[in-house]
Amino acid sequence: MTGVLLNVLGVEVGAQVPAPLLAPLALFGPHAALSRPVHHRVRVQVQSGRQAAGPEAYTVRTHSSEVQVTPDGPDAAWIHGATLDAHLSVTCEESVITVHTESAGPDDALMVAFTEVLRAQGLLPLHAAVLAQGGQVTALLGPSGTGKSTALLEALLSGARPVTEDYGLFEPATGLLHGLDGGLRCLPDTLARVRAALPDLTEPATVRGKALVTWDMLGTEQRWHAPLTHMEVLRRDGREAGVRPLPVAQRVMNLWAATGVPLLPVNRDWTNGVIGTLARELTWVERTVPHHLTP
Repeated sequence: MTGVLLNVLGVEVGAQVPAPLLAPLALFGPHAALSRPVHHRVRVQVQSGRQAAGPEAYTVRTHSSEVQVTPDGPDAAWIHGATLDAHLSVTCEESVITVHTESAGPDDALMVAFTEVLRAQGLLPLHAAVLAQGGQVTALLGPSGTGKSTALLEALLSGARPVTEDYGLFEPATGLLHGLDGGLRCLPDTLARVRAALPDLTEPATVRGKALVTWDMLGTEQRWHAPLTHMEVLRRDGREAGVRPLPVAQRVMNLWAATGVPLLPVNRDWTNGVIGTLARELTWVERTVPHHLTP
């Protein structure tokens, strides 16, 4: 067992668990300990054995796999992964994640549970590439394969600053988008574009099957948090490149896809309210991406 203390925007994680088990939380890294007036404690503990999904279980998809979720009241749930089951209980004072497993290996179920804790503390998870340029902070939304990383790379090469490449936390209380990614995770086509622009690029490390080109390697400085002002939905459908306004209903649909469905009933009304505000108050466009810009 190893003792771990992790701070993510005032959400403090204390754990006495096997080190490999916490690998999914490495996303939040040491840079995530930013100043925030709210503080919340999370206790992670381990028990042996597994817990079968209940009859009310439903599927939640993650970036790399899927988990099953069994509701357990308004402020608790079971998250069933491939190698472990995590029971999450959230209160005002403390949240507890109890991991039931016979393995010390990482599993997306723990990441899903921790993300729900962040949501309960007023931080909306957002899968988007976010950049700051010309006084605007723009989140690029869209399904995998629409070219978010490539669009972000082209913006950086034209002078934009990165906030995050794929995952951030939006804080409605301040209007800030907090970036968590330390660089571009590139598929081969995107990496080839990076090498074409930066011939002296050093060999990047490989993380989860993608080459990690850090912001330093790109010669740019990350803006760790910034006030979100614009949303741009990327679409790839074979048409010519173009930009058009986006109706409110489609804005809401894209935001739900980017943030995911809350697991706990206590989080659903809050998430719905934040999405409605973002859909109405930010500047939105849909941009059709030509094929040659997509990985």
